[in-house]
Parts: sequence; C-alpha cells; structure tokens
Amino acid sequence: MNNEISLQQFPSRPRLELFFKWLMFTAAISAMALLSTYYPIWGNIPLIVIPSILTLLFAKPVFFEKIKLFTLVTMRTLIVFAVLFDFGQIYSDIIMIMMIINILEATLTDFKHKQYFNFVSGIFLALGVLAMTPAWGANAGGPGAGMDYYFVDGFNKTATICWVVAYTIWNWIFVTGEFSASVSLLHTGFLSAPMLLCLITMPSVGFAGGFGLWYLVRANTLSIGGYMQICCKNWFETQFYSPRFEKFVAWTHKWYVQLVLMIVCLALIGYTLVGGIMTNGLVNGWFN
Repeated sequence: MNNEISLQQFPSRPRLELFFKWLMFTAAISAMALLSTYYPIWGNIPLIVIPSILTLLFAKPVFFEKIKLFTLVTMRTLIVFAVLFDFGQIYSDIIMIMMIINILEATLTDFKHKQYFNFVSGIFLALGVLAMTPAWGANAGGPGAGMDYYFVDGFNKTATICWVVAYTIWNWIFVTGEFSASVSLLHTGFLSAPMLLCLITMPSVGFAGGFGLWYLVRANTLSIGGYMQICCKNWFETQFYSPRFEKFVAWTHKWYVQLVLMIVCLALIGYTLVGGIMTNGLVNGWFN
C-alpha cells in the first residue's frame, strides 16, 4: 500500500454518531471478551468459538481473514481442552509460539506494503516475546490463584506495559496498511479494549487481572471483532467512515512519522527484551 492513502467516497458520518457507534461496539466486545476470559467454557464457547466457526463456514472471508480467524478460533477451542484436561501450562507456552508466528506473519505484509519501519518494529516485537513469561493461573497467593486462564508478564510490570504499548503502536500501523480507514477506526476499539480491560481488572477482587492478562483479552477481543468485521464489513465501511480520520491515517503513513514510531517501539521493546534477558534469560518459564 502506498504511503499516500486515497480518500474514499462514502457519506461522512456525524462525529457524535461515530463516537456512540464506536463506543457501543468497543463496550460490546470488551464485555464479551471479559466473560470469555474468566469463563473459558461457558463464556468462550458461545461468544467466540461457535460464532467464529459459523463465520468460517458461511461468511466466505478472504484468505487473510480466514487464516487469522482460523488460528484464533483454534486457540480459543484448545483453551477449553486445557481447562477440561488440565494442561493449562502447556497451552500457555503454545500461546507464546503462536504470538511470534502471528507477528512475523504480519511483518511480511508490512514488507509487502513497503512499510519498512514497521517491518523492523515487528521483527523486534517478535523477539521481545522471548523475554515474556507465561503462567497458567495467578501467581501463588494471588487473588486469582487456581483460576482457569493464563497470564503473560515481563520481568516486571513496567516491562509488560512497555511490550503492550509497543505492540499497540506496531499493530496500528499494520492495520492501517492492510485495511481501509473505516475498518481501521473499528480496530481502534480492538486495540483499546484489551488495555481498558487490563486497567479495569488491576484492582479486582476474586479474579486476578492487570496487564498480565493482556495476551488473553487481546486474543478474545480480536476473535470477537474479527468475526464481526468479516460478517459486517460493508456496514462498517460505510457507517464508520470519517474523512478527518482518513486524513489522520494518511498522515501516520508519512515516512517520518513511521520512523519516529519505530524508534519509540524499539526503545520500549528494548527495555523488555534486554531487561528480561539480564533478569531471567530467554524463554524463562516456557515448557517447565
């Protein structure tokens, strides 16, 4: 995709209308993702697994969408078996490998679209995963100990947040290079929801949360938003259109903007990766 994004010719939606549509959409996927997180069987199956399978069977997504949704629903299905047959830690380790594959797959698309700065960010982001530690359930003595969901953390809380912020910046550029501005506006909800849920669950009682939960809620929101996007793409294209937002997207694809964002990403990932290696080494806690 060229750096200069051609503006589409859809009727512009009023700002207040756009805001409330975006708010309702983001609130809906956030609530569904949180239920699916804490209830990997009774929430995850009806809210993610079944709709995703129906989408793959009947909605006829394009190849890229099909691969992404198939990968997501496979992991959402496997978590059910992880709960039922008690192999949660192995599942958590597999998640790390899948995240690396997912990022590298997207970096190839960035390279194809000549988003070379974002391509570099993606490579280092994938390396940063190696310094993150997966765990099934909360830490010993934590409020969520024994619960059936997984956490992924860096060597400290700051490192976890740094990686999450770097991912969010990188993924934003990837999405705007792959999809229209209307769908990109939709994806701001995909990206905002996991961070919002992490903040909301930090002081929770009875359920452990915080940014260690980001990997899981990101997978859930992306799955839910993914099948909604596939099934309702034409509606989102027209109802989420904003010429102002499209101009903003075009500005973010200027080479100097992407250079600055790459530098920010590398600094954030560097803290997570270097600090993680010095503290714990690579792949700490994987497959133990």
